[in-house]
Amino acid sequence: MRRREPATPVVHPDEEDLLTLRELAELSGLEQALIQELTEAGFLTPAPGRARVFPAPSLTIARRAYRLQVDFDLDESGVVLALTLLQRIETLEARLRELECRLGQ
Repeated sequence: MRRREPATPVVHPDEEDLLTLRELAELSGLEQALIQELTEAGFLTPAPGRARVFPAPSLTIARRAYRLQVDFDLDESGVVLALTLLQRIETLEARLRELECRLGQ
């Protein structure tokens, strides 16, 4: 699997900005094939009515996927699995905090 570094300097687009598939790949360091897989898995959602254009907040998810891929030498399936598990952990932690607040009242 070929690794490429994200475009530098680090870009932080405005929330309203849209990124093409190519721009998202360049800014995150991900291959377009992995971006497509993340889209199919529901982690990235194209802008309404525009299959190859993504809202700027997608860059945060794509960069997280890139770090997982590089840091743990994961293939595409491994990245999707890791993101799924991290999302589940975050959901459970949020639920735990909510329950702890209710018990503390």
